[in-house]
Amino acid sequence: MADIIGTKGNDTLLGTNSADTIKGLAGNDTITGKQGNDTLTGGGGNDQFVYKIDDYNFFTDGTDTITDFGGVGKGISPTAAVIAEVDTIKFQGDGLTARNLLLTQNGKNLEITFEEMPGIYFASVPDVKVILQNFKLENFQNLKATGAKPAVGNILFDGQTSITESFNVLDANSTETSIGIKNRVTFLNDLDNNITGLNNSDDVVNGQGGNDKINGLSGNDLLRGGAGNDTLIGGAGSDTLVGDAGNNTLVGDAGDDILNVDFSTGNNLLSGGVGNDRLSAIASTGDNLLNGGDGNDDLSTSGNSSFYLPNFVSARTDPSLGNNTLNGGAGDDYLDASYSSGDNLLLGGDGNDTLSATGFDGRYDTPTNGNNTLNGGAGDDRLDVYSSTGNNMLSGGDGNDTINASITGNDTIDGGIGNDFLSYFGYYGNYTKGITSTFNATTNSGLITDGTHRVSYKNIERLYIRGTKYDDLIVGSNGNDTLSEGDGGNDTIDGGIGNDFLLFQNNSSTKGITSTFNATTSIGSITDSTNRVSYKNIERLDISGTKYDDLIVGSNGNDTVSGAYGGNDTIDGGIGDDLLSFGNYYNSTKRITSIFNATTNSGSITDGTNRISYKNIEQLDISGTNFDDLIVGSNGNDTLTGGKGNDTLTGGKGNDSLIGGSGTDTFAFNSFNEGIDRLDDFKATNELIQVSAAGFGGGLSSGSLKATQFTIGTSATTNQERFIYNSATGGLFFDLDGSASGFTQVKFAQLSGGLSLTENNFVVV
Repeated sequence: MADIIGTKGNDTLLGTNSADTIKGLAGNDTITGKQGNDTLTGGGGNDQFVYKIDDYNFFTDGTDTITDFGGVGKGISPTAAVIAEVDTIKFQGDGLTARNLLLTQNGKNLEITFEEMPGIYFASVPDVKVILQNFKLENFQNLKATGAKPAVGNILFDGQTSITESFNVLDANSTETSIGIKNRVTFLNDLDNNITGLNNSDDVVNGQGGNDKINGLSGNDLLRGGAGNDTLIGGAGSDTLVGDAGNNTLVGDAGDDILNVDFSTGNNLLSGGVGNDRLSAIASTGDNLLNGGDGNDDLSTSGNSSFYLPNFVSARTDPSLGNNTLNGGAGDDYLDASYSSGDNLLLGGDGNDTLSATGFDGRYDTPTNGNNTLNGGAGDDRLDVYSSTGNNMLSGGDGNDTINASITGNDTIDGGIGNDFLSYFGYYGNYTKGITSTFNATTNSGLITDGTHRVSYKNIERLYIRGTKYDDLIVGSNGNDTLSEGDGGNDTIDGGIGNDFLLFQNNSSTKGITSTFNATTSIGSITDSTNRVSYKNIERLDISGTKYDDLIVGSNGNDTVSGAYGGNDTIDGGIGDDLLSFGNYYNSTKRITSIFNATTNSGSITDGTNRISYKNIEQLDISGTNFDDLIVGSNGNDTLTGGKGNDTLTGGKGNDSLIGGSGTDTFAFNSFNEGIDRLDDFKATNELIQVSAAGFGGGLSSGSLKATQFTIGTSATTNQERFIYNSATGGLFFDLDGSASGFTQVKFAQLSGGLSLTENNFVVV
C-alpha cells in the first residue's frame, strides 16, 4: 500500500500490487495502479489511466476507483475547455474489446466491466472493474476526428494506440429509433427504448434499466437487454441475445443463435427460430418457456452449466427453481433441466433428441427433485432422469429410444413405438434393499422396485438392469436384455425371451469364482465366497475372474471371459463363439508364455505364478507385459498385443490382429494359408517376420532370407522370388514357385503401406 503524489508536470506514476492512493495533480499524467484496489485521482489535464491483465490472463489490476474522471460529454462537438480536461482509460489484455464492454450506471457512479464471450475463455476478463465516481454514462464517449478537431475519447481498447469511434452512448433523455452506424457498439439509457440495428451489420446494443425493444435486423448481432422487461430480436444471422432481471422475450430468428437469461428472476420466453440454437436459463427462479424451433438446438434450464459462458460451473447448491417448458421442435435437440427443483416439461419434437432431468448422484450437492415430464416425440431419442428424486413421466414416442430411469424416484415410462431401451442402475451405495422386478410378456409391461423406489414401464424392447449388493430378483423382457448381478448378494436372474446377456464382475470377491452350466436346461450358477447368482434363459455370459483360483464355465452362447487378475484359473467356453481376454500387465512380474493345441482347441497362458488353462475358446484377446512375451493365438480371429518388451507374436489360424507395441518385436507365421493377419505397427527398421520353412515350403531354408527371395511390387518377377510386398497397399504375399502361371500368390499379412521393407526383415525357422 502506497500514497503516491505527482507534480504539476506530466508525470508517469506506477503503483504497487497493493491498494494504493495515487494523485497526479496538474499536467497530462499517466497513472498505472497495478494490482490491488486503487484510488486514482488525475488532477487537471488530459490524464491516462492504464489498466492491465497480466500476460497469462490470470491476474487483473483489481478494482480501481477514479475520483475525477473527465468525460467527453454529450453531443459530437465538445468545447476546447472540455477537450483540455478529457481523460482516457487504456485497457490492455486479451478480451478487453469494445464488443465485450459493459457500462453500468450504479447510482452516481459509472462502473466499467467486460464480459467473457461465449466460446472464448479469458480467465480474468470478468474480474476487470473500474469505477468512475460521480460520473454519468452519457458523458462517456469516443469521437472521431472532424475537420480541424482531433479524435477525442475516454477509452482505448486492447491493442489500440489512438482513439476510434468504436462505441456510442445515447444521451440520457433521448430515445433513438436506429443505431445509425454499422458494426458499432451502442449503449442505451434508462428510458424505454425501441431501437433497430442495421441490415448486414454486426451490431452490439446494450440496454440499461428500461423496458427495451431491440431488433438487430440482419447480421451477427449481440443484444443485451439489461434490467427491465426487454424484447430482443436477433433477425437474420447468428446472434447472441442476453436478458437480465425482468420478464424477457428473446427471439433468435434465422441463424445459429445464442439466447441467454441465466440467473434471471423473471418469467422468460426464448424462441430460437430456424437454425442450430442454444437457449439457456440456468439457475433461474422464474417459469421459463424455451422453444428451439427448427434446427439442432441446445436448451437448458439446468442448475449446472452455461451455454453462454461455457467455462462457468455454478454452485450446484443453487438449482433452477422455476417450472420450465423446453420445446425442442424439429431437429436433433438437447434439452437439459438437470439440477432443477421445479416441475419441468421437456418436449423433444421431431428429430433424434436428448432430454435430461438428472440430478444428485453422490458427487454433487443439488438434486433434481421436481416432477418432470419428458416426451421424446418422433425420432431416436435419449431420455434421462437418472438420480432425479421426483415422480417423473417419460414417453419415448416414435423411434428407437434410450431411457435412463431414476433410482431415487417413482417413474412411469412408456417407450412408445420402436425398439426402445430402458436402463436402471446406480452406485451401489444408493440402494438400501435389493431389486425386485417383474414382467408381463403379454402386455409388454413390467415393474422394477427397490425399497420405496419404483419404475413402472411398458413398450420397452430391451432392458439393462444392474443389481445391488443385496439379494436381487431380476427378470428380463421379451427382447435382448443385459442384466448384471451388481456387487454381492444371492441373486436370481431370469433373462426371459430374447438373446439375453448376463454380466458378472464382483470386485469385492474374497475367494475364486466357481460357475456351473447345464447345457440341456440352460440353467447355471456363479458363486464366489458367500455370493451367488442363479440364472436361466441367458444366451451370453460376460464373466470377469478374480485374483484367486477361478473355475469358469460358459453357456451355449457367445461368451466373454476375462481372466486377467491372477490365480490359477480353469476356463471352459462351452458351446458358441467364445472370447477369452487376458491382460495382467499391471501385476505381472514375469513375461507371458502361452501355448495352443489346434487339434484339441485348448491352451494355456502363464505369467509368473499365474496361469489360465482353457478350452473351447474361439477368440483370444491377450495383452502382454513389460517383459519379452511369447504369445500364441488360437484357431479364431485373435487380438494379440505385445506391450513393452521384445515380444514374439504368433497369430495361428484366423485373421488376427498383431500389435507389437514398443520394443523390437517378432511376428511369427506357421504357414501361408492360416488367414490374413494385420500388423499395424510393424517397424521395418528393426522388427522381424518369422516364417516356417516346413509350413511355407517353396525351397526355404533356415536362416536369413536371400535377397533373391524378396521383392517389392505386385507379383513375383523371377522363379526365385517368394515374398512380395505391395508398397502401395501394404499387402504381403507368398508365391510358392515365383510363377504366375503355376502357383497363385497368397496374401498372408497386411502391413502399412510405404514401408522400407527388405529381405533383412525376414527370418526362416
